[in-house]
Amino acid sequence: MPFGDAKWIRADGDCESPQFRGSFSVAGKAATAKIRICGLGYFELWINGGKVSDDVLVPAWSDYHERDMRELAYPIRDTFRHRCYYLEYDVAHCLREGENVLGVWLGNGWYNQRRRAAEGKLAYGLPKLCFLLEWETDGGATGRYGSGEGLLWRESEILENNIYFGESHDLSRRQPDWASPGADASGSGCGWRPVLAIPAPDTVFQLQDCAPDRAVRSICPKAVLEDGGRRIYDCGENISGWVELDLPGRAGAEVVVTHAEEYSAAAGALDFDSAGGSGQMQTDRYRSGAEPAAARPRFCWHGFRYFQVEGDAAVREVRVVHADHRATSAFESSDPTLNWLYDAYVRTQLSNIHGGVPSDCPHRERLGYTGDGQLAAEAAMLCLDVRDMFRKWMRDIADGQDPASGHVQHTAPFYGGGGGPGGWGCAIWAIPWQYYRHYGDDALLRQHLDGILLWLSYMESRSEGGLVVREEEGGWCLGEWCAPDQTIPDPFVNTYYYAKGLRAALEIGRIIGRPVDEALQKARLRRAEGALRAAYFDKATGSFCGGANGADAFALDLGPDLGLGDGRAAKNLVTRYRELGTLDTGMFGTDLVIDRLFRLGEGALALRVLTADSETSFGGMRRHGATTLWERWDGGGSHSHPMFGGVVRSLFTHILGIRQAPGSAGFADVLVEPVAIPGLQWARGGIATPCGAIRVERDGAGATRVERD
Repeated sequence: MPFGDAKWIRADGDCESPQFRGSFSVAGKAATAKIRICGLGYFELWINGGKVSDDVLVPAWSDYHERDMRELAYPIRDTFRHRCYYLEYDVAHCLREGENVLGVWLGNGWYNQRRRAAEGKLAYGLPKLCFLLEWETDGGATGRYGSGEGLLWRESEILENNIYFGESHDLSRRQPDWASPGADASGSGCGWRPVLAIPAPDTVFQLQDCAPDRAVRSICPKAVLEDGGRRIYDCGENISGWVELDLPGRAGAEVVVTHAEEYSAAAGALDFDSAGGSGQMQTDRYRSGAEPAAARPRFCWHGFRYFQVEGDAAVREVRVVHADHRATSAFESSDPTLNWLYDAYVRTQLSNIHGGVPSDCPHRERLGYTGDGQLAAEAAMLCLDVRDMFRKWMRDIADGQDPASGHVQHTAPFYGGGGGPGGWGCAIWAIPWQYYRHYGDDALLRQHLDGILLWLSYMESRSEGGLVVREEEGGWCLGEWCAPDQTIPDPFVNTYYYAKGLRAALEIGRIIGRPVDEALQKARLRRAEGALRAAYFDKATGSFCGGANGADAFALDLGPDLGLGDGRAAKNLVTRYRELGTLDTGMFGTDLVIDRLFRLGEGALALRVLTADSETSFGGMRRHGATTLWERWDGGGSHSHPMFGGVVRSLFTHILGIRQAPGSAGFADVLVEPVAIPGLQWARGGIATPCGAIRVERDGAGATRVERD
């Protein structure tokens, strides 16, 4: 246990956001001092009146411990592993000789989410806390202070807080010095009362090793409508974060802030549909106290571009909030849609990383969908410093894999949600594989090979005649997602991912020197690929599934062993997209079609399709004013979804031509070979790799200038 004999505690009532405080004495000047702390769902740590860190929304999200899952939207029969993350802070600079006060402020986070029930009831319990502070003075004296019965708690100004819906504050209840030595905490007459000691959660405790969320930058929004006491503002970009206000101090006055991704200038109103709809409004409410005060949410974030303020308050600023990952890439070109695509993807991906989890959207569902995350993993690794995030998220995926059947959940940490056994479940091998390829680190391959093999057995058990045709009884079994006029069969897509996983397992076994029963896996691979040929290949036309939704690109990605020696599927792929001139693909097929066209040497066609301006294109999103990637080509659903961003890898691997030599990893052996793209005048950019930065500048014919650190 990282907390020694410290007790787990909580408020002794049904309080969503309690404040705790306790005092202790330090006999001298602290030379060293460290605190290990876990507050569930979220916590803020204060010492002597000051917040210890600029971290927000910590600890990282995980499947904390057992909970009642009998009221889910669909049946779940799997067994999960559990862990809680804690943080460790160096706090010597916060301590002083003599009396000190430690304060902790808790919020619900994911731990006590009780309002949104789209996936069923998934709350764990009321917020709780444990910490252990240890120090040594200049004189060599040591001391320790841990959570226990001696602490007091009070109800904070936050009346309600919910990840999805927002927060309600009564600023008349604010006690500014609540975590200071001079505060009056003499008893219940001041609102302070004894804490309740509770049993420790039955879980694995792990030091948080992924980047925390932080307020990373500020935006000064522009007012687009002023109508009496109602003002609407535009941030200029779609973000995740919150609005900070200054309230003048009119006791009892109400201020309401609502958030949305879209604004209808004609109607003079926000459009809430894409960010959750009127049934899940992202709303913060503040009741003023007698004194002027600053106000913002503390235990949630919102996904929005526009917001409305009703009531007497001045907007101080908008803060962009997400996990603190820096961009490690750059890209620009002579084509404005390519430039928009890169910028929109980076903004979308960052807006969707919270608590060490890559989510599908930052407002409506907010879940770590395994399909979305695995699909965009290579693009994320190329563009951002996300190594620690994917290492942590892989634990979430593994924690949700059933140890008996091998079934992998559609979300990690598990929080319900739909998907399929192939494009979603394949995250069990796709994340370790991409991690190894990008970073040259085989640790995740070694740690998760057993889980990969178990998932392959699961996929075999869900197959009939070599095709993966089902998942869990009463659950989901999607193949592709969000393709316009989707006709590509679900078993085709799921079996494609099964075959890819079989190939990956064989390669992983060779890389780390572990037997994977090659005879068994190769037999399964032959059966799956044979079934794909028999069920979906039209010998007369030479196409799979009629070529719709990028089906030929799926097949070509499996290689020549699929029996495509006559080259007709490749020719049909090129012909189809020459005729369409745009995309007809979903979240998985989009990346595959663009990648395959580039690999076939069709640079001009790939560029044409990638930058098309139809209603099923990235150019169409740009034309409609999007600053982040949409979930659906027609604008339905979320307007901040990174899943289509998987295609951004082609900006680096094909347009700039930065690729790894076959069989290499970690960019130890790099090839710079841009595809010739008539019509693209120039492009330049680069990435950071474990072997140094690579920067490339190219012209339309593919001639390059390369710089390496």
